[in-house]
Amino acid sequence: MARETPGVDRCEVCELQRRMESGDDPWAVARLATGYVQLNRLQYYRGYTFFSARTCVHELHELATAERALHLHEMAEVAHAVWRAFSPRKLNYEALGNGAPHLHWHLVPRHDDDARPFSPIWENLDYLRKVWAGEEDTDAALRSTLRDVLLGELRAADVGIEVELG
Repeated sequence: MARETPGVDRCEVCELQRRMESGDDPWAVARLATGYVQLNRLQYYRGYTFFSARTCVHELHELATAERALHLHEMAEVAHAVWRAFSPRKLNYEALGNGAPHLHWHLVPRHDDDARPFSPIWENLDYLRKVWAGEEDTDAALRSTLRDVLLGELRAADVGIEVELG
């Protein structure tokens, strides 16, 4: 379960992790030793995945040395699982935290059929309009297929899955 930093007001990522743990997030995939794997609710970029740290910190360097090393290893393995699951042309990695400061990674597969395959996703106004409108994919079959494919690749990765979620 996520550990919140003392003095930090309600953290939306910690709250999301609580929902994943309670089975109340259909996009949840797995809990690993240092983080949670979750598919993005808007699959505009097929396979878009988040990996959020279990420890509520704002910056990577705030994790204890051993936890940081394991977290980076797990993040790389999750990224590799995303790569194998969705066969992108390129995989983008981002840890932004401007909106939700809790350490989390955006793992965004970029496909040849993307609307703007050689530009950052944040330059795609069609995508941003959907994000700003709070759009979400509601196709349960799509969600289940994406989750199953990613989970299958996570099982083959060099990570210990503590709990399969979703």
